[in-house]
Amino acid sequence: SMKRYYLEHRQIILIVICLMTIIGCKTQERDNILLNEQRQNGYWGDMGDGTYRNPILAADFSDPDPIRVGDEYYMVSSTFETSPGVTVLHSKDLVNWKIIGGVFNDLSEINDAFSYKQMMRYNGGVYAPSIRYHNGLFYVYVNLYTDGMFVATAKDPAGKWDICALRDKNGKPLMLAGWTDPCPVWAEDGKAYLVSSNPGKIWYGYLFEMTPDGTQLLDADVEHMKVRNIVYEYPKGGTLYSPNYSTEGNKIYKRNGYYYIVHIEFLEGGKGAGTYIYRSKNIYGTKKDGTPGKPGDIGEYEMRRIDLHVNPYKQELPGQGGFVDTPDGRWFWIAQFNRYGSDGRTPCLLPVTWIEDWPIIGDSIEDGYGKMNWRLPKPIASSASFLPHGSDDFSSSELKHFWAWNHQPDNERWSLTERPGFLRLYAGATANGTDSLFLAANTIEQRYMSSDTVAVTVKMDISGMSEGQKGGMVHFNGGIDYALCGIQYLKNGKHVIYEKNGQVINSTPLPEGVGTIYIRSVSGFEERDESKQYTTEGQHFLYSLDDKTFIPFGEEFRMKTANFRGDMIGICTYNNKEAKGYIDVDDFSYYVGNKPNTQR
Repeated sequence: SMKRYYLEHRQIILIVICLMTIIGCKTQERDNILLNEQRQNGYWGDMGDGTYRNPILAADFSDPDPIRVGDEYYMVSSTFETSPGVTVLHSKDLVNWKIIGGVFNDLSEINDAFSYKQMMRYNGGVYAPSIRYHNGLFYVYVNLYTDGMFVATAKDPAGKWDICALRDKNGKPLMLAGWTDPCPVWAEDGKAYLVSSNPGKIWYGYLFEMTPDGTQLLDADVEHMKVRNIVYEYPKGGTLYSPNYSTEGNKIYKRNGYYYIVHIEFLEGGKGAGTYIYRSKNIYGTKKDGTPGKPGDIGEYEMRRIDLHVNPYKQELPGQGGFVDTPDGRWFWIAQFNRYGSDGRTPCLLPVTWIEDWPIIGDSIEDGYGKMNWRLPKPIASSASFLPHGSDDFSSSELKHFWAWNHQPDNERWSLTERPGFLRLYAGATANGTDSLFLAANTIEQRYMSSDTVAVTVKMDISGMSEGQKGGMVHFNGGIDYALCGIQYLKNGKHVIYEKNGQVINSTPLPEGVGTIYIRSVSGFEERDESKQYTTEGQHFLYSLDDKTFIPFGEEFRMKTANFRGDMIGICTYNNKEAKGYIDVDDFSYYVGNKPNTQR
């Protein structure tokens, strides 16, 4: 059974992989070399010896924003078209993170384009949220790039969030496209403020006043802010704080008497690509005569870069993230490092040194700049070591938090209770009848964790399938590339198929009477070749009818970032002939070799 397979050691998995000559055996010598190289490799997260390797999460947790509440840490991440919207994670040590929930349970309530009926939010949707804690409430601010500006609140970040559209000064909901990357701050006098920006031809950053409860912008007018590619006017569009093109990833903090506004610029339209900090003891800057700036009449900020600029731009330090402190006064920076491989944009953790009240990110500080480090001591000692995603035997009556859906699912077409111990997925037609995974409802997913060795196996009961139906395991990104290995039910019976981007490349008939199939994906860490823009190791599918002999099937494929998303690995089924048939998923085994001698 898959439960037996789940308990097998790494050595057995590696034997299978080596026998199939798919990704090859890796020697301990190579392990040691990779471990000490000062760059990303297949090892990441908690190394189990008091150290960690960057990234802390080798998966597509993009635009990370962390906070501390007491001795607990929380972080939110972008989700784009995925449901639930805005992933919420929890940690005790800043290295090991667990998904505890999501902010938006039903995105189709905001716009039906998120629903299984349309599936039209690739390259859009939910991204760059911020999380804060104020007066006993957690706040998440996020601009749905196509739909509006929202705030969500909760007493328990693992529970249900109350969501509402932010309102303008006239009380109208800010349901508008184009604004992004919001972040709030509350001053000591109780006043609240928000930074945000507007990507486009005139891509600047703005500072807004808010009501103390954080639900209304006092210097915003929705009709004015709907206009694209203009410089917005106070008091209808906030106060312009950054006239530098491509202001993005806005964050705002208060520390030691200073306000800090942080953002990145990466399109060379301002002062050069990189991460910038604006600083002043007054939130609207300081005038030349020493008086505070005011809304609509901004003063000046001191400004510094975090990362040393090189031209052409090459990322040397993680960017587009957030600062977080520890109870004993130390500070850290969690931000994304972009390889644009299957892992997308991965969060990294670096120490922060404050020099004359300026934050310096990284170690080996020289001339006011820190350097990237891939292996460091854990900031907080802890014995528990775990990953954000994992295996599932579907014995629970509720989905585990590490699962998500590609767009909002049809809740009438999946169940964990109709057949206890199985996830039942019913097949329906795609959103517009096109034979494409990207329009198929109810694809359930986890993020792919790029590691030294990854082996994922799905055990499926296919006896409930109907003619015209497809179902199986799939790797996919944000609406451009996918590779599927599974079953297609044709007139002459069921076939094992390998399909890539809508084209069936391999197909072989199944013997009659087969009711159960095992689909496996195996892969190694992808070495980036920057000059040729490809990876030297890809992912491969195998299938088995007995859980013993696994047959390689299809071809090697290399997933890459598309529409800002890294690789997702999931289970899908659909039927464009008629809305009929189902698959029962018995087990999902997710083995991840993210450190030497990993065993599961």
